[in-house]
Amino acid sequence: MKKSVRIIALVMAILTVSVLLVACGKTLSGKYSAEVVGTGVTYEFKGSKVTITAKVLGQDAASIQGSYKIKDDKITITIDGDDKEAKDKYAGTFDFKETDNGIKIGVVEYKKAD
Repeated sequence: MKKSVRIIALVMAILTVSVLLVACGKTLSGKYSAEVVGTGVTYEFKGSKVTITAKVLGQDAASIQGSYKIKDDKITITIDGDDKEAKDKYAGTFDFKETDNGIKIGVVEYKKAD
């Protein structure tokens, strides 16, 4: 009887951990960039956080912080703060795909920079 209780407890613990890991979703790590002639955007992912940096003519022009979630083939990006222009441009739910060289958000492919 004691052995059966131990086995059931072990199975329940494994199931609980499995459900928690699935609920966490996919996360990314590192920098991904898309640039044309020194102008573009870099996403830097750390855990559930993202830093988005715009580059103009080779110089960092603006940087914003936010968070993201990936579910199935969609990525949802939320921007911190009150920057309406940044929210209009970068926040929302977009098509998402991992590629051989990086990721694709919407129609733009970002190459792994790290």
